[in-house]
Amino acid sequence: MSSWQQTFGVDPWKDRIDRAFARALVLPLLLALGLLAWLLGDTLYRSVSVQVVKADEGPGVTYPFGLSPNEILRQELLARGYSEEEVQFTLQDPTERRVLLMQNRVELMWNTHEGPFRYVVTGLRDERIADFSLLEGLRRWQELKANLKEGERLVLNPWLDQTFLTRVPSRSPLMAGIGTAIWGTVWVLGLALLIAIPVGIGTAILLEEYLREGRLNRVLEVNLRNLAGVPSIVYGLLGLALFVRGLGLGPTILPAALTLSLLGIPVIVVTAREALRAVPESLRQAAFALGATRRQVVFRVVLPAALPGMVTGVILSAARLIGEAAPLLLVGAAAYVPFLPGGPLSEYTVIPVQIYLWVGMNLPEFARVAAAGILVMLMVLSVLYLMALYLRNRFRREW
Repeated sequence: MSSWQQTFGVDPWKDRIDRAFARALVLPLLLALGLLAWLLGDTLYRSVSVQVVKADEGPGVTYPFGLSPNEILRQELLARGYSEEEVQFTLQDPTERRVLLMQNRVELMWNTHEGPFRYVVTGLRDERIADFSLLEGLRRWQELKANLKEGERLVLNPWLDQTFLTRVPSRSPLMAGIGTAIWGTVWVLGLALLIAIPVGIGTAILLEEYLREGRLNRVLEVNLRNLAGVPSIVYGLLGLALFVRGLGLGPTILPAALTLSLLGIPVIVVTAREALRAVPESLRQAAFALGATRRQVVFRVVLPAALPGMVTGVILSAARLIGEAAPLLLVGAAAYVPFLPGGPLSEYTVIPVQIYLWVGMNLPEFARVAAAGILVMLMVLSVLYLMALYLRNRFRREW
């Protein structure tokens, strides 16, 4: 035992136990990080495949990198037998062009049988000849290339690309996109936060600044903390009974937003109250000493000081709400929505629900579409968490 340990009476056995306990806690952390890395790597691996696709029309050629979308579509239509006049009319007429883009997908492939980084036009009725995992497809690349028949193309297909983010869902995995789900998520989450933020922060201010003591404060605090832990499926049942059927709103965006707002309010209240409690009492007393009223103290002194913590809590709450699928399935997230939402009373789908539906499809290619959707979901969540981390560090105050 060292002189320092003898002087201050440190038990060496207790110190060894503490070190062993600390090391034991590292093992589950490393295991969890390893599993997360493995899941992310597996999702990335599944989002890329090697395919053999036969064009329904035309010779099935690819187009060099650098051409504009208009030129690619023009060459594709000419290859399909359209006359120059028909091509010009199709590309210039807005309705015809929209139909053309709905039925054909122009995407940049990493590699094709005609060379790397070439554009491919995939039609709605193109035939899927074969689909291989990344390693198997690369191993058999030359064999597959040698066995291509007329109209067939060999492509190294990254399922997550720009067109995937903008296209609507489709019964064909080659044409499926997540654009409708992204806009549905923006609508639902935006309306939910518009409802939950003022209610949640207002409730936190009321409980923390005006009703600090008393029976009502204790009752509300216990119930709010309990509501924060209620399973989301319960909120889905409530939204189905109250908003969809009770108020007759139907399976639209508005009842979904109201349901998610109920799910988010307890979390926002708890985090906002913690931010208000972090403001030193001396600031309040100093403001009162200068003659400020209760309202002036709350909204001009306390609220600005607690705002960074509140914003962080709101972003973390949004990150939780954006991944909820169970309550939205109950309140009517549609299985197939081929159009973008146009308002609060439109039919909708959201990213987690769309992924859930793709996973349940019979065609194996939809598993790759789902993997691309999961990557989009992870990117959105990562952006939200990074925003919360940045705001927390950027506006942190030491009292």
